[in-house]
Amino acid sequence: MVLFFKKELLALPITWRVGDTVPWTVSWTAEQSFSLQDSTDFPGLVDLVQVQKPGQGTPKFAQLNITRQRLGMAGHLCHVCGRRTPRADRWIFPVASGGLVPAGETAIRYVGNVPPMHLTCARRSRRQCPHLSNELAEPVAFPSEETTLMPRLDVVEGLEALAKTLPSGLKIVYSCFRVYGPRFTSRVERLTREHAAKSPPAVS
Repeated sequence: MVLFFKKELLALPITWRVGDTVPWTVSWTAEQSFSLQDSTDFPGLVDLVQVQKPGQGTPKFAQLNITRQRLGMAGHLCHVCGRRTPRADRWIFPVASGGLVPAGETAIRYVGNVPPMHLTCARRSRRQCPHLSNELAEPVAFPSEETTLMPRLDVVEGLEALAKTLPSGLKIVYSCFRVYGPRFTSRVERLTREHAAKSPPAVS
């Protein structure tokens, strides 16, 4: 799930500003050039690298820049402003993004694919992002429990045409995600149930 701001929902004309009205990880129309390089986060794999020109062109809110997403996930850089989040100020929206996936025959784990945020940035996202507003989502402190960064080797949505032009036989990292531990997963399950109980029934 991508967290993003949407211009159509803002009443007044607005200037797109990275870290303010546009999250740092969002892709721009001037950033549609890609290359390959050996992965630094996942040795033995190859990273798909997207050019970095944030603020140039028009923001593509439905797509994250794959390089900034990877940098944010690996380095705990803020999804909104791009600066590093210290351990004491690192927040995510687990009910509104990511999901619960199987981890063995009986276990499940919460998996997230959106970089963390500072609390101030998370609160601004809560006000401006239509997805977070509609979901009544609240930021949750990043757990002290150990997490694991994992590569995503399948083609992400929107890059299908590009993937057909890349060399075959390479293990290419298109994105990455973080797997959270059992204690935090249990908390996310509880928060998800509580959120579902508070949410109004869907209109058929």
